Amino acid sequence: MMIESRRLIEQVLVSEQPCLGAVFCSYTFDPSYFEDRILRALLRLQGDPEEEAVRYHEEARAALRETPVACFVDARVRRGGRRLPYDLQLIRERTFHPKVILVLYDGEARVAVGSGNATRPGHEQNAELFFTRTLRYDVPADAAFLRNVDRFLRSCAALATHPGTQLTLVRSALAARISGTPFPSGHAPTDALFVDTFSASMLDHLKEALPEDARVTRVGILSPFFELDDLDIANDTTGLASVLSELLALRPGSPPPLDLGVPWEDAPLAPPSGGGTPVLAEGEGRLWASRYRESVDGEDIERLEYFGVNRVTAKRVELQLGSGRPGRYEREAFEHEIAEGRMWPVEPPTVHAPRRILERIVRDHEVQLWLHPTATLTPAGRASRRPLHAKLFLLTVTSAGRTLTYALVGSANASAAALSRGVEQGGNVETGVLLCLDGEVRLSEMLPSLVCAPFESVRFEEREAPGADVDFSAWLEDVVHDAADRTLTVTWSQQGPAGLEAWSWWYLDRELAKGVGPGSGPVVLSDFELAAAGAELEFRAAGRSWLVPIRVADLAMLPTSAHLAGLGVRELLALLARRVGAERLSTLREQRGVAGVDAILDSVFGEGFGPTDVFKAWWGLKEDLLAASTVSAFRYRLLGPMGARTLWERLRDLPRDSVSDDEIWVYGCELLRELEQLVLPESADLEAKQALLAELRTLLRADLTRLRPRGAGWLDGVVRFYGLEGTHGKT
Repeated sequence: MMIESRRLIEQVLVSEQPCLGAVFCSYTFDPSYFEDRILRALLRLQGDPEEEAVRYHEEARAALRETPVACFVDARVRRGGRRLPYDLQLIRERTFHPKVILVLYDGEARVAVGSGNATRPGHEQNAELFFTRTLRYDVPADAAFLRNVDRFLRSCAALATHPGTQLTLVRSALAARISGTPFPSGHAPTDALFVDTFSASMLDHLKEALPEDARVTRVGILSPFFELDDLDIANDTTGLASVLSELLALRPGSPPPLDLGVPWEDAPLAPPSGGGTPVLAEGEGRLWASRYRESVDGEDIERLEYFGVNRVTAKRVELQLGSGRPGRYEREAFEHEIAEGRMWPVEPPTVHAPRRILERIVRDHEVQLWLHPTATLTPAGRASRRPLHAKLFLLTVTSAGRTLTYALVGSANASAAALSRGVEQGGNVETGVLLCLDGEVRLSEMLPSLVCAPFESVRFEEREAPGADVDFSAWLEDVVHDAADRTLTVTWSQQGPAGLEAWSWWYLDRELAKGVGPGSGPVVLSDFELAAAGAELEFRAAGRSWLVPIRVADLAMLPTSAHLAGLGVRELLALLARRVGAERLSTLREQRGVAGVDAILDSVFGEGFGPTDVFKAWWGLKEDLLAASTVSAFRYRLLGPMGARTLWERLRDLPRDSVSDDEIWVYGCELLRELEQLVLPESADLEAKQALLAELRTLLRADLTRLRPRGAGWLDGVVRFYGLEGTHGKT
């Protein structure tokens, strides 16, 4: 088994099927990368976020209105810069460290569980490790995996500072597709198990997975240890030593050998300049590098390899290759390579790990150190950086005469907070996937770029623990925009860091409010519109500022652009009847104003509009409803600002000097008739869509009862035609 090198976006997010919803969990989070790269691929957006920023933003808003997307991130380390209205839910109560992606399509779900954050390094640059899989809703084992992921997401929501709106929609779509799938039988094999620290610690999950008679014969740990995404710095009593002790205590026995994979951040790509020609005899016991060219399929490729020189004789050089296997080289040829500058001894590698912990481990275990070079060469010979950020734990055991390797792939670093404690015990929120592999699988097999190195040949250097900054934005529990009422509601938290004095809230370049000390309860700000330039509230205090995500209460009510807000009857009729597109209407309103749009609509409708115009709008609406692939899309077409309910309410409230009561009533009857006759295609979401349809039909019937004409002789036949016999009113 080997780690496969593929981009996560292409593996999980690119599909010919429309996405029905997605959830992302990340520690660090870069909104610009997420919106311009991840969402662009997921939602199949066509615009260019840099060259066509406004158009791209409107396209993305329209897509998000129909495809729910939710993100959970650690509040302390995320970056600002969010512009789009997906749910961004912050976790403050625990170190939130999982990296999970769940994407729903109609026939399948895709999951990724691993080590990479929702940032460019996490998805494109680092050496990351993800378990990815396509899961079918009707397969019991796949549905069981998805149920475990769903339980995890529910627990995340309970920790978040606000409830959000999009997660419920994603979970409902998932539940509709797996609710009828039976649970796997008790003896059904499970090759991959999703685990998280809400239910138990990672070590407890490992203990549960191991057979009763298992004897541990080898342990492998690959971890960056103390990267900035691990705020719980280990020490010699609670760090890796205690984690390893607990690992081995799962199945007591003689201490097994340990493979330890760590980052090598100062790995060289070329010999040092001005150092003279190295002396081979002085290079025994050290790591060496070799840079050379070779032809592969007619293409000239540049290579870089590392190896150890164990012994130098008169004719040969005995090596330990980077893979750990022995090798030999003719001394004369070796010295020629040195003279040509293609081989050179490497300075002792610097490893950011606590020496005192590792020395304690070395006393009890046979330790093989494996280095991952951060600096690499592209095939063209250009320098490239690929820092190690992958996390992997391997336990090789013997059980019932078989050799098995249990692998834990996920987000947990080699620390007690990540592995030894569950969330209830104050540990991190972590996730992983447990795999059972045949035979002995070692770190070097899964990541061939690792370089074998003697423990004594490296220099250990500990990183300082990052300081904990005061975050006054923790005083804000929720910031909600109601697009229908054009309000922004800011809710103060009951708990926040001490010392808050003068503060102010800003949106873009406009001050919204200011005060001294924390407030209480919600603060409602009127006349607020969410601009394309930002979806965050800026909180200023103590000479600093923090950006807090603005949650949209109902995305169906959010206009794609400000120019599509407050549309009139004729504009809505033209849109639904396909006589003008939303993008063109927005451009006309921006460039010509309402008067200019009226002039264009006069050429479409004349001075007013007639029954044919209304009926065409209802027919266009019917086509839109049949084409809606998600519940969110269906709801928007029914209840949104350019949907059926809005157009009906605009018609219903027209001045009676422009249209008669009887005419309005017939328009409503025709809409009700179209909705009554609408036969939705079979889908997992059919029940939810029918409930929304029934809601609008009930509202229509109530309005038609109130608007029913009085005393008209032709009324009874019309009532029977539209099936309104059960509607009571005066005649």
